[in-house]
Amino acid sequence: MTPINLPEFVSVSKLAQLTNVTYQEMADKMEELGFENTSHDHILGSEEAGLIAMEYNFDPTMGAQDEAEAEERDLKALPEPAPEDKEFLPVRPPVVAIMGHVDHGKTTILDYLRKSSIAASEHGGITQHIGAFSVALSSGKTITFLDTPGHAAFLEMRKRGATVTDIIILVVAADDSVKPQTIEAIKHAQSAHVPIIVAVNKIDKEEANVDRVKQDLARHGVEIEDFGGDTQVVPVSGKTGQGIDELEDAAVTLSEILDHRADTEGQVEGWVIEATTKSNGRVATVLVRRGTLKPGTIIVAGKTWTRVRSLRNEAGVVQMSAGPGTPIEVDGWRDQPEAGDEVIQAPNEQKAADVVDFRAELAERIRMAEDMEKINAQRREQQVQRDMTKEAAAAEKAAERAARASGTEVEATATRKPALGNDDNETPGHQFVPFIIKADVSGSVEAVSAYLLQMTNPLCSPKLLRASVGPVSEFDIEHADAAGGHIIAFNLPHDPDNSGRAERKGIKLLEQNVIYRIVDDVRAVLEEKLPPQKIQKVTGEAEVAMSFEIGVGGRKKMKIAGLKVRNGVVAKGSRVRVTRGEERVYDGTVTSLKNVKKDVQEMRRGTECGMGFEDWEDFEVGDMIQTFEERTQKRALPI
Repeated sequence: MTPINLPEFVSVSKLAQLTNVTYQEMADKMEELGFENTSHDHILGSEEAGLIAMEYNFDPTMGAQDEAEAEERDLKALPEPAPEDKEFLPVRPPVVAIMGHVDHGKTTILDYLRKSSIAASEHGGITQHIGAFSVALSSGKTITFLDTPGHAAFLEMRKRGATVTDIIILVVAADDSVKPQTIEAIKHAQSAHVPIIVAVNKIDKEEANVDRVKQDLARHGVEIEDFGGDTQVVPVSGKTGQGIDELEDAAVTLSEILDHRADTEGQVEGWVIEATTKSNGRVATVLVRRGTLKPGTIIVAGKTWTRVRSLRNEAGVVQMSAGPGTPIEVDGWRDQPEAGDEVIQAPNEQKAADVVDFRAELAERIRMAEDMEKINAQRREQQVQRDMTKEAAAAEKAAERAARASGTEVEATATRKPALGNDDNETPGHQFVPFIIKADVSGSVEAVSAYLLQMTNPLCSPKLLRASVGPVSEFDIEHADAAGGHIIAFNLPHDPDNSGRAERKGIKLLEQNVIYRIVDDVRAVLEEKLPPQKIQKVTGEAEVAMSFEIGVGGRKKMKIAGLKVRNGVVAKGSRVRVTRGEERVYDGTVTSLKNVKKDVQEMRRGTECGMGFEDWEDFEVGDMIQTFEERTQKRALPI
């Protein structure tokens, strides 16, 4: 077989050239293999192209070149040392995550452990993004705590927290027991094989029931010590401090049993826990996993890199180094890194820049792969529409020829042509409202974006133009103005100049610090775009009992329906519909209402009257009459 190196994506006509066959031969072979679309511009993936090439006795190589390129241009984490080698490595602080359901008191417990007050400064009492802190305990040990947010919007960040964690402290309120996010945290811990310590919080409350919490946890697969398992349960009160010392001892004891160690020499590795923009530029909280991070070290994270200018701890104090298990704030990034990016040391700036370029190219190729199916589907749809248009035109011409042959005059009709090139996501009558998201940190950007994209409706949906970290800029306002959109500013300081500029252009600048309120504000903007809802209220019902005529001047007569009013009130000038059996035969307005020979404005239940309708006299005895009033009201999105 002849070797052939195939690109990641190739059109049918290009594959024909590479394999030295005609396009028609290629199309016939593809049909034999079961391919539905064989047009010359149809895009094939490398696997599909390889399958076809093998039919022509070629030996395709797919991905080998990409793997070799990745090996050469990218950075990889070093393999984990063997367990027997780890015992010679230095001990590192364990990384502990505080997890649990929203409002169960995670921040309060962490607060007490590190003797500071995050809870007071967090908007709405809900932690908005991951923070990492090293805490020197009274036992002399150091433990790194990750404060993972409890709000449902931060699901991805919480998953990421479980990945880098050695121990999870699962906080469960004694008065509320196990809740959905508690179960979610248990699943994350179990899937990541991370040991759990349960802190049953709020035991100072009268309705606290620790035994119920233990039973509920056991039902969800947590093996409690009291029931023969190995998971410790510590009753605590973050408010009074009761049991906090015991929780600290439990964490220290478990960390000693697990014996966490890491190499402090060689290549630096870690994770970006959080990233934001401050007055001194782009910064990221890095949790060091291996090696020792120092000023001057060149590190790559995702699609950006930095030569470390300075290192600062959670208190903002400059540090000369950060070893394994230590969270540290790193500045000097070329672009904004993202929470969850892996951090790896590069030997020099040239290598770091090359790695970032390679990863950007790789991301573009992945995006192309995702777009490939959409492109092909759109081309198939357009081809189907073209075929339908041709068939309709041919059928119309054939009908015209047949009619002329029989001597019949035919009225020309316009062939309806389906519109081509429409956005696949748009449906008739569906509106999209564009939004730009700006937030204080990447975790918040991620969470607000996820919430925004969930707020879909058959009539109106938000459309994300851009999402990034940093304050609202003049460019953001110009972009929103050009797109007819609005701006979400989450957890950012108020800027009167930009607020005024946005207001003058008719752009809503939604500034909030709590994600619940952002959701409400976005919902209000979407509801403004929804068409009003028509509400019909039946005011009266009647039955046609007879039919008679009255004179309306000269010889002109008008047919009137004699009615028996069954329910409510029928009124002159009201909207009316007439049904005959299951069929609606009229929908219009009452123009005349008479009692004996007098004109009246309304008739009530149990009375008889005569009714005339606007431009309609085809009623019959037995027809059912319904009068109704119609009003419009503002449509609301479902919560």
